[in-house]
Amino acid sequence: MDDTGAGRILAAFSSLGAAATHAAVAPGHFGSWPLSGLFFYATALFQAGWALAVMRGAGRRTMVAGLLVNVGSILVWAISRTSGLPVGPHAGMPEQVDRVDLTTIAFEVAVSLLVPWCLWSRHARGFRSSFSAAVVIGAAGAGIAGLAMPAVELAGSHSHSHGTTTDESVPHSHSPGEEHPATPNGGEGGTPPTPLPVGETGEPAQPPRPASSHTHPPGTAPHDD
Repeated sequence: MDDTGAGRILAAFSSLGAAATHAAVAPGHFGSWPLSGLFFYATALFQAGWALAVMRGAGRRTMVAGLLVNVGSILVWAISRTSGLPVGPHAGMPEQVDRVDLTTIAFEVAVSLLVPWCLWSRHARGFRSSFSAAVVIGAAGAGIAGLAMPAVELAGSHSHSHGTTTDESVPHSHSPGEEHPATPNGGEGGTPPTPLPVGETGEPAQPPRPASSHTHPPGTAPHDD
C-alpha cells in the first residue's frame, strides 16, 4: 500500500463497476450484433484487468491506458445516444438512455477524473496505516457494489426479455365470430364445422301449408282450392 492511495483505490473499484455493467449488457448486444457484443466483452475484460493492475501499483503507462479507454468508451456512448453509430444494423438510429447507461458512464467518468488526479497530484500517496487502507477499500467496495448490482440486475432482465420469442403453438382464444385464419367457417385444427340444425341455416323457415277444408273421394286426385 506504499504506492497506492485513496484515489487509485476509488479508480480501481469504479473500473470494476464499469466492467460488471459492460459484461452484463454484452449478451444482449451480442444477440443483435455480434461485433457489438465483442466490443462490450473486450471493454469489460480490460477494465477488470486494469483495476487489478492499479491495485498492485501500476505504472504511468498503465494509468494513461485506462484513462484513454474510459474516455473512448464515453465518447462512443455519447455518439450512440445522440446521432447513432455510423455502422451496424441500426446505423444512424440514436439509442435510448436507461439506468444501466447512466451507472456505467458515472463509473467511467470517475475513472477519467481520478486518473489525472493520481498522476499529477502533489499530495502524498499511500496510507498512514493498514487500518485506514482497509477502511477506504471497504467503503469503496461497498459503495461501488451498491451502485453496480441494481444496474447489473436490470441489464440481465433486459437481455432475457430480448431473447424471448412468441410461441405460435400455444393455444389461444378467439373473439366471438372470429374465424381461424387456417380453416374456413370458424373451424380450428382441421375439425370440420358443426352443421347448424334445421331452421338455423340463416334462411327463413317455410310456413306450414294449411290443411284442406274438405276431403276427396277415393280415386280422385287432390287439387288446390
